[in-house]
Amino acid sequence: MDIVSESIAARLRRYAFPVPDALLAFIYLIFAVAHFFPHYVPHAMFGATEGLGFALIVEGAFLFGQGTLVDVATRLKKRPPIWLVPFILGGVILFVGNQTGAWEVIKAAWSQGTVAFLPLLLSLIERGVMLWQMPTRTTTQKMAARALISNRIITALVLGILFAIASLALGLGAAWPVMLAGALYFAIAAYDDIRVRRPAFAANPKVLFRYDVLGVKYLEPL
Repeated sequence: MDIVSESIAARLRRYAFPVPDALLAFIYLIFAVAHFFPHYVPHAMFGATEGLGFALIVEGAFLFGQGTLVDVATRLKKRPPIWLVPFILGGVILFVGNQTGAWEVIKAAWSQGTVAFLPLLLSLIERGVMLWQMPTRTTTQKMAARALISNRIITALVLGILFAIASLALGLGAAWPVMLAGALYFAIAAYDDIRVRRPAFAANPKVLFRYDVLGVKYLEPL
């Protein structure tokens, strides 16, 4: 493959990975804006806001668990045996779940049926795959993974605090602030996914915001 083809392929990969987060940001933004135009929006659309709100709860409840998994995966010197991955994943969930409310979210998703529980299960499987694959990635890719989860945690904390303050100050009871917070969260995540794949990040790995939760360059082996 020549240099031009490699450049094109690299650009395609750079802008393909953030697509899920960008799509979610767009969906949440649509629901936030729809609140101000109720006469032009199908009534069924407002019923979906509860599910989108629950998705944000799932995301928030598992962020610190994801951070722990990324920390472990990026510091392993070699892949763990495939049979050991579910036990490591289960151990992290047990350790973090009681502190972050993740167990309650799992129970809530289970009680809501397949529609709510299946995406959560797939997400957990994805984390297990990451735990098995990450030890073979390059140093830059490992630092990128640490930067991404650090920024997600900080973004969620800041947006959560701002939403809580706004709710107390303005008495916000509508769903649109939650939808707007979701749009901002996933939009920032999508942008950051692009940022860590640029040459500038490889030259100077750092988080998007000031606070580095995991330590981007901390790759001391476990």
